[in-house]
Amino acid sequence: MRHWLFVLLWLPLAALALPRLDLDVQLDPATRQFQATATLMDDQPLTGFRLGAEFEVTALKVNGRAVSVARRLSGRAGAVYALPAGSRQVEIAYRAVLQPAQALDHRQVLGQRAGTAAPDGSFLPGAAGWYPEVGQLFSYRLVLSLPAGQKGLVPGNLVQESATNEGYRATFEFPHPADGIDLMAGPYAVSERSLQLADGRKIQVRTWFHPELAATNGLAQGYLDDSARYLERYSQLIGAYPFDIFSVVSSPTPTGFGMPSLTYLGREVIRLPFIRATSLGHEVLHNWWGNGVYPDWQKGNWSEGLTTFLADYAYKEDEGEEAAREMRLAWLRDFAAIPAGADTALKDFTSRHHGISSIVGYNKAAMVFLMLRDEIGRDAFERGLRLLWQRKQFQSASWADLEAAFATASGQSLGAFFRQWVDLPGAPDLRLKSADRRGDKLTLRFARSGQHALTVPLRLVYPQRSELRMVRLGGRETSVVLDRIDATIEAVEPDPDYHLWRRVAPALLPPILREVFVAPGARLVVADGEAQVRSVAQVLAARVLDAKPSAVGEEWPATGAVLLVGLDQSVDAWLARLGLPARPSPQRGTAQVWAGRDAAGRPYAVIAGRDAAAIKALERGLPHYGRQSWLVFEGARMAGKGVWPPHVERVPVSAARLP
Repeated sequence: MRHWLFVLLWLPLAALALPRLDLDVQLDPATRQFQATATLMDDQPLTGFRLGAEFEVTALKVNGRAVSVARRLSGRAGAVYALPAGSRQVEIAYRAVLQPAQALDHRQVLGQRAGTAAPDGSFLPGAAGWYPEVGQLFSYRLVLSLPAGQKGLVPGNLVQESATNEGYRATFEFPHPADGIDLMAGPYAVSERSLQLADGRKIQVRTWFHPELAATNGLAQGYLDDSARYLERYSQLIGAYPFDIFSVVSSPTPTGFGMPSLTYLGREVIRLPFIRATSLGHEVLHNWWGNGVYPDWQKGNWSEGLTTFLADYAYKEDEGEEAAREMRLAWLRDFAAIPAGADTALKDFTSRHHGISSIVGYNKAAMVFLMLRDEIGRDAFERGLRLLWQRKQFQSASWADLEAAFATASGQSLGAFFRQWVDLPGAPDLRLKSADRRGDKLTLRFARSGQHALTVPLRLVYPQRSELRMVRLGGRETSVVLDRIDATIEAVEPDPDYHLWRRVAPALLPPILREVFVAPGARLVVADGEAQVRSVAQVLAARVLDAKPSAVGEEWPATGAVLLVGLDQSVDAWLARLGLPARPSPQRGTAQVWAGRDAAGRPYAVIAGRDAAAIKALERGLPHYGRQSWLVFEGARMAGKGVWPPHVERVPVSAARLP
């Protein structure tokens, strides 16, 4: 799904006369010259359109007659053009010199809104305003012309294509209601295979790879085969894939975007061996959730959480329960890193823009869908997915629409479930205080915050076996009685496999780097007085911390999370002076990074480098490893990682004597 937002004035499709946009685009990446003609048509009068400020309109016709060009600039929204009353067909000729492509990191790519062009790769995101936008869903047909040696595409079905010595020309059709158009071009070598779905439809699966990727033995074929596998999987689970083509397109920048009928991945990302088993399926699934059913942005973005649950988490379930449990634990570790009261409600999540929003919009939402499946059963949950797809293809859907689909599929009222998990921020803090047995009955007393109604899994531990029971706690209940309890019971473990979104006691969770990375007001402490070390430490802190450090100094602060950065010997001396554990063994690599908590439970993270260059080398990679407890780097390469083991909450059972 696109990682930017352009909020449309959503209207119910039944009341919407869908505009039609025909585009003829010519792009020369070498000179960055862009020119296009566009025809807007609608049964209802068109009141105006928007273009990016850098695009110059050279001719304008309304209902076949030339009119003067008048525009007003509207900040980041670009230029807005008003149309005379009764405008039902508008022809626009316009041009621009696009910005040159730049070397960007992942965060910069997410914030990039302008269209860029270069022989190595051109990208015009919908947010750039490179086509006339009318403020509502529309269908389109686009003809793209490029110089010889270049190929390009936009979302939609490929109608015609030719590549000759004169250049490349292709026609794309998007017959469904669209919320935007993204254009990609580059020196692509195209590979393809055909896929026949269970309903008999044939899907064209393609890779559009830079030459060095296309020449890598087996890489394109692997992406073709895995893409086909994901298309089959989700067509069976949800409903028929809505396009005739799916493409994997390489980008010169570190992108990871999913768009209708395609995914746009950084060419360095494409090389990573695990991407086909993880991110590729996630982006394929966005053709259903996000790019096939659109989130109602004003009421919250549910699509990232549902896609995470049905892709990233589902693949862990495919591996086995241990892998799935580890992912659930990772979600709760991430949540524990957020200070109480600093998170937001799911209904307020729109897009990922920092660590906390990612934890809420991806992790919490995925766990909510897991809890929903546990609540209504797998069969009803999958019926709800299919019903949502049937009802809302190429329309916007809110959390209320999801609730309605799953309620219909399960025959249950789910209002209370969705209100407590979607409308409210935070999560319950659940603790089992005591477990007392009297005869064959076991009384469990909980300490809890919040008023969430919870279905709590309990593991009853016996000498040679264990038993899983489910108990229901209402909004204010703090105790429950179980019967048919064997006298040999030893202990009770509440939610032992992490099926509930809740605040787990920090002492039970291993410290991870994200506790410091997302902490508001984290302090940076530089262990060395050397100017070069201090300089690279400040730059690195700006890369890994969500918020600017509230203080930078050479003294350990009295409160707040702390990031300690310095050379190996200086860091060792600091740890000894503070009474904190020494650097983890074995001490290897050019740099080590690890997380810990002091005696008061305050989180800290340490970055120790062989020299200033070793610390600087972490700028690109380190921000991506917040879920780890420790890391070892050789230069910029991550050479080792891990998470300290968790502690399972286990409450011993006390036996009361019968009177």
